[in-house]
Amino acid sequence: MTLNKNDIWKIGSLTVSPFDWLEASYFYYRPSDLAWTSGDNKKGHYLDKGFNVKFSFDSEKWYLPKIALGLDDFAGTGYFSREYLVSTYTINKTKITSGLGWGKFTGQNSFNNPLRYLDEAFEIRPLSSSNYKQGGSPSYDKWFRGDIGIFGGIEHKFSFIKDLKFMIEYDPFDYFDFSGARRQDASRELRKKDSNINFGFTLPIRNYGDLGISFIKGNTINFTFSFGQTYNSKTVTKEKIQPKLEKYRQNIKKVDFYEDLLINLNKNSFFLQTANLEESKLDIAIAVPQHRNHIRSASYAGFIANEVAKNHDLDISEYKITHLNAGVELNKIGFLTKHIENSKKTDIEFVKYYTKLEPGKGQSFLNNEFVPELKLPAIFSTTAPTLLNHIGAPEKFYFGGLVIQNSSEILFKRNLILTSELNLMIADNFQPTISGSNSVLPHVRTDIMSYLIEGNRAISRLQLDYIWSPKEQIYSRISGGIFESMYGGIGGEILYKPFKEDFYIGFESFWVKKRAFNQRFEFLDYSTITSHITFNYLFSQPRIDANISFGKYLAKDVGFTVDLSRTTKDGFKAGIYFTRTNVSAEEFGEGSFDKGFYFEIPFDLFSDEYSGKRTSLRLSPLTRDGGQKLQYSKDLIGLIHNSSFNSLNQQWNGFFNN
Repeated sequence: MTLNKNDIWKIGSLTVSPFDWLEASYFYYRPSDLAWTSGDNKKGHYLDKGFNVKFSFDSEKWYLPKIALGLDDFAGTGYFSREYLVSTYTINKTKITSGLGWGKFTGQNSFNNPLRYLDEAFEIRPLSSSNYKQGGSPSYDKWFRGDIGIFGGIEHKFSFIKDLKFMIEYDPFDYFDFSGARRQDASRELRKKDSNINFGFTLPIRNYGDLGISFIKGNTINFTFSFGQTYNSKTVTKEKIQPKLEKYRQNIKKVDFYEDLLINLNKNSFFLQTANLEESKLDIAIAVPQHRNHIRSASYAGFIANEVAKNHDLDISEYKITHLNAGVELNKIGFLTKHIENSKKTDIEFVKYYTKLEPGKGQSFLNNEFVPELKLPAIFSTTAPTLLNHIGAPEKFYFGGLVIQNSSEILFKRNLILTSELNLMIADNFQPTISGSNSVLPHVRTDIMSYLIEGNRAISRLQLDYIWSPKEQIYSRISGGIFESMYGGIGGEILYKPFKEDFYIGFESFWVKKRAFNQRFEFLDYSTITSHITFNYLFSQPRIDANISFGKYLAKDVGFTVDLSRTTKDGFKAGIYFTRTNVSAEEFGEGSFDKGFYFEIPFDLFSDEYSGKRTSLRLSPLTRDGGQKLQYSKDLIGLIHNSSFNSLNQQWNGFFNN
């Protein structure tokens, strides 16, 4: 995340690099001198947004420079539209960069485009894109066209202050054009340029970011703050789990062994659901809300079970650990006892070879001999402050509110769960916007600000779910109630997820009705049926999910959504998506079609304790009504995580935390 401020503008951007060779950014731009002609026509209220992408090529030869090809603001208004080819050469603590640029890079000292020898179309850059429509569509008919400008700079890292950097660069931009598009209201005083040389310093803030100050265009002080984190390695080192064991008086009855097993597993948060001891094999079913890595939880649960067995003089040769969620089996992991007892001395590849990874079998765990009494209904409730966020209104980059939220789950049965969220607003900056009134489609999302303003005491969720597995590798859910702040109704979902394959197929269908703005129990007149069929394929190395769904959306438009995401081995997930439906760009409005990106961050990335919880941020450039899906909790693919061979096989770093 980078925040940049000077007298001309404020710019905020979010950047993600899912691969070493790819960097993608989304930015918001608020100039101080341009008026928002579509809104209140006041200077300083204009708000623009856009996308950047950069592809890098790094040679393994030390004497060759790094090369990057980039497109900035390639699908927006074009205020920053530019393409470039740049090289960077590193000599000790100094980096030397030089490049060629098109579009806004041709502000000064430009020359003819050499690509015109390949095709005459490259000689002239069109003033506008024929496919621009309502914005948001790639302006590919302008890319790499027209004259070329040059740019470059030098960066040096000092030794006397750790990682302090000095940068100096040649600045090719004409600021009346770059970020101003030569608008009549652009301030000549603010945008005049007295020098083509910019220079500045950056100072690191530990390992998390940088503070920068620079002097640009010969007359302006510029401040920059950047915050970043790498999620392809451990951010916090956790101590190895030290199981806490209690020895009880040894008895000859099998039930005494089961009771000791129950006490010791539960004491270590591997909650025993059922168990079955037959000859020299022990099957146990556990629920582990604190652990995302099921190889880890299975190895420690097996170790604890083996210690209890030895205390009862039981000779067990094999342990099978079944993981459960919402009363449904996710997987079965079978260890040989000798591998659990000698984990530090055994080669991990040897353990993997003899370990059995198998699919769950519905509710077969209930057939086990030992089934502890489950006291139902069981109630789990927390009350804590949280933030309600809205990013996507044209008027303002960020709207937010602080609420006290009570989140509860009531288990009537293992697989019959009532989830609720009650919100009490404490403080907010919500205000009426024009986002909804401009939409010609049913206002399925653009009324969001009315819900945020009027929902001071709101029921944001009251959802009842019945979850089951009718057949091995098939999962089902029926849900009803209040799904989200804007919709309630009834529906269901079914998912086919083969254990040994890298794909799944799902289908969902819901009848929903729009809720009243105060988010209590009243409803408005609008209702619809929304249904989708989904196909997902997982590319194991690197871990990339390719997801496409077809169906009918909340505004009764029909089309498809493409979603691409990557998940690191520690669980951080970043993705992008776009939706195209039978709604035209003119009907959709600014942005032309729905698109955006999201992050999912596990809590335990920042904690020295294990946790199965995660938080997410989903960002769409604009809130529009086309291509909108229903939002609900407890989707099946989230509930049945770790239910495939490959997902388990990638978790062997968790085997006794090796």
